[in-house]
Amino acid sequence: MKLAQGQGEPAHGAEPWRRVPLVRDHRGVEWEQGAIGRNPQRVRARLEQAVDHWIALARQMPAFACQRRRPIPRPTVIYDLRGTIAGMAVSVREGGDVPDQAMRQHPEQWMRVHPELLIRYPLQMIQQTVPHEIAHLVVDWYWPNTIAHHGAEWAAVMRYFGRQALAYHQMELARRMAPSTRRNHELPLSGCDLDRASQA
Repeated sequence: MKLAQGQGEPAHGAEPWRRVPLVRDHRGVEWEQGAIGRNPQRVRARLEQAVDHWIALARQMPAFACQRRRPIPRPTVIYDLRGTIAGMAVSVREGGDVPDQAMRQHPEQWMRVHPELLIRYPLQMIQQTVPHEIAHLVVDWYWPNTIAHHGAEWAAVMRYFGRQALAYHQMELARRMAPSTRRNHELPLSGCDLDRASQA
């Protein structure tokens, strides 16, 4: 599948968030340099701006101009994830189950975010996790019968966004891991990879 934006997928390591050094605080917890002490509300406001940017870009995608479906709605962002998942795209189709009360108020699309990872890794979360999840919402909205979570449609949207189609993150969890295992694995970037990750 080809989309016309044309930026293509950046070379590995070309993303700005990869150039930000990682530091440890007095407890040994990893942070992006400059993230310690940032105002969490400002970081969330910046993430909300990023959601607006990626949704606006998705609405301009030429492959969807001929679709008869209305433009993709802006998702509601919910800061409630815990565990290993950085972000999760949630789409409820007509007749689908809605997991909680907050989601029932906006019954179309949501993006769930891990608030602690957002504070510790703001650039990576905003520049990679947000477009990753928006790409899932785009695929769900325009190709609702797509089965592969990180298939050709999702990868095409990521290329259109000019981002690498990465399915996993390497952000460290607050609970310190043994030094020998800390960076030797990858964690699911989105909730859609939980089953695959647990089977590995």
